[in-house]
Amino acid sequence: DLAFTLEERQQLNIHGLLPPSFISQDVQVLRIMKNFERLKCDFDRYILLMDLQDRNEKLFYKVLMSDIEKFMPIVYTPTVGLACQQYSLAFRKP
Repeated sequence: DLAFTLEERQQLNIHGLLPPSFISQDVQVLRIMKNFERLKCDFDRYILLMDLQDRNEKLFYKVLMSDIEKFMPIVYTPTVGLACQQYSLAFRKP
């Protein structure tokens, strides 16, 4: 998680275990939003968000809450129905 400051990393004893850069969660949300908008297919957007949930659940929910009306149709009905139908294409890990 790149959102930990140097002080937080030292307090949590994780200094040196994460990349040295700090990127605020707000900037990370903006990056996800930009990638989301770049994709044209809702199924691809669904995969982007599910990959985010696997990597960083806290950031995933922050993204969802930033514009719930935009993201709910992607992570819920109707796109999740398409994802169920195309499960073999969306499946990422065993």
